[in-house]
Amino acid sequence: MPKYSRFLWLAALALGCAPKADKACPTDAPAECLDAAALSYNDNIGAIMNARCTPCHATGGVEASIILTDYGHVTGERMTIEAQLLTCAMPPDGSPQLTTDERTQILSWLSCGAPQ
Repeated sequence: MPKYSRFLWLAALALGCAPKADKACPTDAPAECLDAAALSYNDNIGAIMNARCTPCHATGGVEASIILTDYGHVTGERMTIEAQLLTCAMPPDGSPQLTTDERTQILSWLSCGAPQ
């Protein structure tokens, strides 16, 4: 596991969002940014976030304490989002799960500085 990912995993564990024992969690965190120009919030990530995250993470949603409805809010929660994905705490069981491609895109985008 890359050093940066280990730090995030330990931080997530300390915050109480470690992976559930019965849920297999991939170790697919990118070690570094490979292509910063390949992904952007406007062209790729926003649609994934709106489909998978904002049903709960919006005003009136069950997790309205963390709003993920636009670029500013999402980038403000970058560390939390990454930790939640790396520990498979989000999306929660019972919610539509990210596809492998969606998960890869979000983690890659975050590792490349989360361009708009």
